[in-house]
Amino acid sequence: MFTRFSTLISLTMGALAAAGLAALVYSVPPTRFRVAIALFLIGVMTIGFTYPLWVVLLRKLLPGKAKDDLLVMGLRFGVWSGIFVTSLFLLKFLHFLDRVVILAILALLMMVETLLQQRQSAQDKRSKKR
Repeated sequence: MFTRFSTLISLTMGALAAAGLAALVYSVPPTRFRVAIALFLIGVMTIGFTYPLWVVLLRKLLPGKAKDDLLVMGLRFGVWSGIFVTSLFLLKFLHFLDRVVILAILALLMMVETLLQQRQSAQDKRSKKR
């Protein structure tokens, strides 16, 4: 039940962010503040739309994991996706987008996620010893 509720909330959040972004882009001229708001809405929209996809993918790839762990991992992967897409839009806006920079950002996010997973694994092993 919680999975359906979180998916519904996530998709609603993504749709509202997409509608806000469309209204922002369509109705007002760009300023620095509005570009920052647009980047924030792009991030929220990406998180909202990718969270359910990550949860479904993780459920297929990791059938033995607990449902709560999958939801947290899906949310974390959705946040990483939002950060990645937002940084791509920001770099494109600044005319600094390059293949090497894209790969560097992707590698950085993957290293941070690996670090977080190793830390969680170490904490789980410590809690099992007690």
